[in-house]
This record gives sequence, C-alpha cells and structure tokens, in this order.
Amino acid sequence: MYIFCLMVHVLIDGYNLMAKMDGLSGNLEARRERFLQALSQYRAQKYHEVIVVFDGEKGGWGTESHERTMGIIIVFSRLGEKADDIIKRMVKDDDVEYTVITSDKEVASFAETFGHTAIPSEDFIPKLRIRSNVTAGEWKDEDNDDYRPVTVKKKGNPNKLSKAARKRKQKLDRL
Repeated sequence: MYIFCLMVHVLIDGYNLMAKMDGLSGNLEARRERFLQALSQYRAQKYHEVIVVFDGEKGGWGTESHERTMGIIIVFSRLGEKADDIIKRMVKDDDVEYTVITSDKEVASFAETFGHTAIPSEDFIPKLRIRSNVTAGEWKDEDNDDYRPVTVKKKGNPNKLSKAARKRKQKLDRL
C-alpha cells in the first residue's frame, strides 16, 4: 500500500507578511531572524517547502541571491528589483503549484491567473506562532503562557465565500 502526499510549496512575500505581524520587534535584521525562525518551526511541523522572497530593491546586491537556512529557501532580489517581480517570475515560469502568501492584490491576482492559489498574509499569520520579547533563538513550548498566537484584524463577511475564496480556504486549511 502506498501513501501519496503532495508537497505543498509555500511562496511568501517576506516583507509583506512581516509588516502584517505583531510580536516582531527590534531592528530589521533581528525581526527578519525571528520571522525566519517562526517559518522554520512551521516548516518543521508541516513538512511544506517554504520559499521566502525579500526585497533588495533599495539595499540589495547586484545579483539575486538564494540560500537555504533553517530548511527555508530564502531569496533576496537584486538591487533595484522588487520581491513582487521575483514572485511573478516564479509563478509564471516554474512547473510547481505554489500557494502564494501575500496581501499585495496585484501579485495575488497575477498568481491566480497562472493557476496558483493566493492567500492573504492576514489569513496565514494564525498558522504561525510568535513569542514576544525574546531574543533570536529563544523559543519555548506552546504550553507556555508567554507563547501566544499572532492576532490580526479580519475584514468582510465570512459567511459568503466566492468560488475563488473557497479554493483559497481549502488550500489554507492544508497549510
């Protein structure tokens, strides 16, 4: 008997998601490190392929850089290029079905045009758990009272879902 499991490829607009999250404090590098640790814990629990794309538009290198850290593929766009451009290129060119995490409506619409699923950052945040007031690398069990879910403000009527919204919900439930 074979068990077939499709790997979910989660493509995240890094700074877009970070901007929506509470509980990340400190300078940009420290916030990014905490963010990547939360994604690493998520990846370890779910076994999904997680790819995070960060902007290098204003302070990046001359070339696009890729690295794997904590099991996450991290992509920094080159100087003068937005993360949005890389995400669009990936969803257009790759043969992989992505679940794109972004609140950027243009990127989400572009991804859905090519058959991918776009999940708003606000809807993905509850899947992550962030502990506040901790230095990088200092995490505790979920049973600890200091460990709390990240909260977001929800908009809209959740009782009436369009076909596209039902598809997003189904994909989100798999995350």
